[in-house]
Amino acid sequence: MADYKRAKWADWADHVKSLDDPAKNFEKPEALDDLVVIDVSSRSMAGCYCSSLLAELGAETIRIEPPGGDLVRTYSPGGIMNKDTGLAYLQEGRNKFHVTLDLEKEEGREIFKSLIGQADIVIETYPAGQMDEWGIGYEELSKLNPRLIFTSISPFGQFGPESDRKQFDYDNVAQARSGIQYQTGEFLTEGKTYDDMPWAVPTKAGPWIAWCVGGAFAAVGILAAVHYRELTGEGQAIDVTSAEAYERLNDYALHWYGDQGHITERFGSLDTALWLYGFFPTSDGGVFLGGLRLEMWKAFVDILGKYDEWGADEWTTLAPFMKEDWQFKYQAMINPLTSQFTSQELTRKSIEYAKTGRLAPITPVVAEIVSPWQTMHDNNWIERGMFTPVQDPEYGSVVCAQAQWKSTETPPRTKWVCRPVGADNGHIYLKYLGYGPVMLEKLKGQGVL
Repeated sequence: MADYKRAKWADWADHVKSLDDPAKNFEKPEALDDLVVIDVSSRSMAGCYCSSLLAELGAETIRIEPPGGDLVRTYSPGGIMNKDTGLAYLQEGRNKFHVTLDLEKEEGREIFKSLIGQADIVIETYPAGQMDEWGIGYEELSKLNPRLIFTSISPFGQFGPESDRKQFDYDNVAQARSGIQYQTGEFLTEGKTYDDMPWAVPTKAGPWIAWCVGGAFAAVGILAAVHYRELTGEGQAIDVTSAEAYERLNDYALHWYGDQGHITERFGSLDTALWLYGFFPTSDGGVFLGGLRLEMWKAFVDILGKYDEWGADEWTTLAPFMKEDWQFKYQAMINPLTSQFTSQELTRKSIEYAKTGRLAPITPVVAEIVSPWQTMHDNNWIERGMFTPVQDPEYGSVVCAQAQWKSTETPPRTKWVCRPVGADNGHIYLKYLGYGPVMLEKLKGQGVL
């Protein structure tokens, strides 16, 4: 029997894993453990997502909710609740200390100001100008703490024609106003109406992507501001809108309009900037195929056994295939062919073609479209710790997406998934303001906590 020869990539994988194995995260330091973050966001997952990123990196994050809890705690499919908390907030309450404070009361705002003196970062998502009206906006707070980084996430920004609308930041508004939702969805055939094709409508992306993008960009802005503060000692205000953040992902469509005046219309999963690129059916579901280069498109035609019949050897440019009518034409020709195979069979064909095909190592990209159940049971993601359950003292064993990136020295981590409303009032108010049980009871009786 021939000796087994270990692949070189396996040695490399073992080496990298030894450096950034998520199972060893708790043995390593946290990058932001010297920062104090106050998340006073309201009704918006953008603020919660932003503070989650900072909390995963070790920042002591204090989540302030109104007495009774913030509205985001109720966001949950089917109204399912784990104790007082919906499933969505279990994802974004991670690693945060939860306290209550009524900012609509003068005494609540005074307590908030007292906390600010010991904070590095504030994250808020109230309508533009609301914090200023309460006397706890950036100008007022920066007088108390010149090093403060004050981050606002709002629907239309802190200035601009619509900044005074007093509207909270909502994901559906951000998606709709970004321009991306208009061009996302199935193609509406010319001459047809929505009555004829009720599915061919502008389609929102998955769960709260605009909120997530807005929160992510806010976190990037905060980290840049922290670096600047290290150099100058000065804090600053950061102004983010979820719509602008999401619009940043609009990629070529924005430039196509700016350069050519072209408005990108809905085109299903096809894309007039690329070919081969889109969903194609299989006998057990479907795959997403990517060609991206002329040679990759030719390789796929070869895999289907149509290289000579379709004259692929004579193709010299991808340009014609990016036209809508050509894409519809070839999609109709490809669908019956891919439907003869399972998703895994097509994937294996691409892998084998890269080894022995006419154009090898060039091959198309074939991605099997899988269900959430398959994703969460995928050995690749399990090995990388993406869905390792968190044993939370309050909410039990909870599976949530974690370890979004790996790091050899200061990796992010999930220490707990959430806290009940006001669970950390005693700890936080004693630590930062010296309030004991008697004071807490008094404030609670007054409706301040």
